[in-house]
Amino acid sequence: MREIHYEITAQDAGLTIEPFLKKRHGYSTRTIVKLKHYPEGIRLNGVHARTIDLLKEGDVLTITFLDQDSNLDHYIRSNAQVEICYEDADVMVYNKPPFMPCHQSCGHAADTLANVFAAHCDRLGQTLMYRPLNRLDRDTTGAVLIAKTRFAAASITGGFDKVYRALVCGVPKLREGRIDLPIRREFPEEMRRIVAEDGQRAVTNYKVLADDGVYSLVDFTLETGRTHQIRVHMSHMGYPLLGDPMYGEISPLIGRQALHCASICFAHPVSREKIRVNCPLPQDMQQICDKLGLRI
Repeated sequence: MREIHYEITAQDAGLTIEPFLKKRHGYSTRTIVKLKHYPEGIRLNGVHARTIDLLKEGDVLTITFLDQDSNLDHYIRSNAQVEICYEDADVMVYNKPPFMPCHQSCGHAADTLANVFAAHCDRLGQTLMYRPLNRLDRDTTGAVLIAKTRFAAASITGGFDKVYRALVCGVPKLREGRIDLPIRREFPEEMRRIVAEDGQRAVTNYKVLADDGVYSLVDFTLETGRTHQIRVHMSHMGYPLLGDPMYGEISPLIGRQALHCASICFAHPVSREKIRVNCPLPQDMQQICDKLGLRI
């Protein structure tokens, strides 16, 4: 069960409960309808309230989300240590390590981030759903944002920004730029993507942070979310990601594509405060940066 308390200020006095929840705090109509069906779902100063009730300065509006069904019974518990860069009652951000899938799949029943999350909930004594709001490839590291409640998921989904950091082969002629090239599968039913006129629009912004004349450390922000977008665009431009076996070459420097989700930014589902969470580079990428003298 999750309770959220809102202290009504002079700014919100005079509103009724429904527009206060919708306009001030982003509650959906669907969520409000569900709350109305719970006797304890909406309380004003400790008493059951209707959504048409008027709010006064100094009132305390309490919203209660009942315990939800959990999907964690399906997951084997994993004791793998994964860094938590942010956590509160509503959300958490993992710094996912390399070679760990976000979700279970064939051949990955016990070594995923879902398995780690299930064990974490056991330690906290919580019964939650596993709701990752972004996904990273198995070999990509960095920020994975997880909503602990249905409300948090609905509030944040599609409303967050990410910055990716990568090591690329070569040094782009322009230190920063915007790549607007469509992407599609090279062949149906295969994972590999290519730039093609008949593909879906894909837009990648990049900025070179440092280089040694041979390799570059680059930040990326995405205007679209196509599969393998950064990897495809950089390979097409002649600067494949270091260690990328699909779009570049295997490298003795690293055993995967050197791609990391370095930060994620979102409006907190309850306070609406802007939260930015930074996730440090994984050891393999940091060691390469140190070796090559790539400093920001």
